[in-house]
This record gives sequence, structure tokens and C-alpha cells, in this order.
Amino acid sequence: MDMLGLIPGAVTPLGLLNDLGRRVSFWLDSSFLDSPGLIGVHPNDNTATVWLKTADLLRLLREHGTQIALFEA
Repeated sequence: MDMLGLIPGAVTPLGLLNDLGRRVSFWLDSSFLDSPGLIGVHPNDNTATVWLKTADLLRLLREHGTQIALFEA
């Protein structure tokens, strides 16, 4: 809640947009970039799922200034 402005249990990378101090890094398995290249995320609560192109999510987070690390499992 303090860093991402999310209620407990609402886990979503979109919460990183609330991190004005850019204190939280985003780690993502690079396989999410493989075809079809989609990722499902919650819109800051767990009542719905939004499907985004993974590349678009990464671009949005980079534009916000979030540090991103891609890794291979």
C-alpha cells in the first residue's frame, strides 16, 4: 500500500505507475515476449483482468521510469 497504492492481495504491474519514487523494480520472465506476446494484468484491483501486449506494458513502465529486468527461466 505504501509504495504502490494497492490494497493487500491486489498484485499487478500496473501498480508500479503509482510508485512516484521509482523504488520498486519490475522483474519479468522473457518468455512473456514470445508469441503471442500477451500478459494478463489486474487494473489495480482483482475484479478484472486486462490483456496487454507485453511490449506495450514494458514500454509504459519504462516511460514511467520503472527499472525493468528480463530473465530467462
